[in-house]
Amino acid sequence: MGNLAKAYLIYDAKETFLQGLLKFEKSGDFTVFTIACGDREWKVHRVVICSHSKYFWKTCQSGFKEGETGAIVLKEENPAVIAKLVNYFYKFDYDDSDVKDAHSDKDNREQPPAQDCKPSKLEFNALMYFAGDKYDIGGLKILAKAKFSAALVQGWDQEDHFPEAIRLVYENTVSSDRGLRECLKPMLVVHKQQLQSNEKFMDLVETNGKFARDLIPLWTRQQLQLSYGYDLQAGPSSDLAQVANSQVSQTSLYDGAGQPTVLQEDRLMEG
Repeated sequence: MGNLAKAYLIYDAKETFLQGLLKFEKSGDFTVFTIACGDREWKVHRVVICSHSKYFWKTCQSGFKEGETGAIVLKEENPAVIAKLVNYFYKFDYDDSDVKDAHSDKDNREQPPAQDCKPSKLEFNALMYFAGDKYDIGGLKILAKAKFSAALVQGWDQEDHFPEAIRLVYENTVSSDRGLRECLKPMLVVHKQQLQSNEKFMDLVETNGKFARDLIPLWTRQQLQLSYGYDLQAGPSSDLAQVANSQVSQTSLYDGAGQPTVLQEDRLMEG
């Protein structure tokens, strides 16, 4: 059998398997586990959710309450996110086209990204990324990151949504998790001028130290590149390096209080 024919058979087998999973999701046949969130419930198959998630694999063990009762209640989650999470379990995908760009009420902004809020598409994909991280579903994180990047193309200029999405990213990921943070960088650089006139964005810069620590070096590097051709990573050009070294040499002749150093005093006496 040729490689092409073998690849087709494997692809066809995978598609048949996925279609079978979808039928089980819809029919509820052979389900032995329940996921509850808010006022909604989903009947799922342990073998399916445990194959995706190490979190659910551990939860379904007999030593845990959830494993014994065959049910888990996710009290602090957004039901809309859990609905898409269940979709992902069976489809290896989720549809974000039905997520409207309507923000949650202002009163909810001080709360964690949970409950039944109405986030924008940009924020929603960030929430899906967090779910992938929390429940240890690597494939979901990769997918949510791609959808988040796609949503950024149109979402960066939304006065409320973009700053809120940034806040969510920096408050719900550790510094070593650069997935969504790196997605933000191109938009922050390309649209710097417009963002500087966004009051809510600038308020975020002032109040969110983690974000500011990433943003300031990024914008500083951009400004140096535009003004002087200076790259903070590659270093300056040779001519610029000579000028910089000369300036450092001159300023080092005086201490922090503006008084001559020993070297400068010697030069003054020689003069």
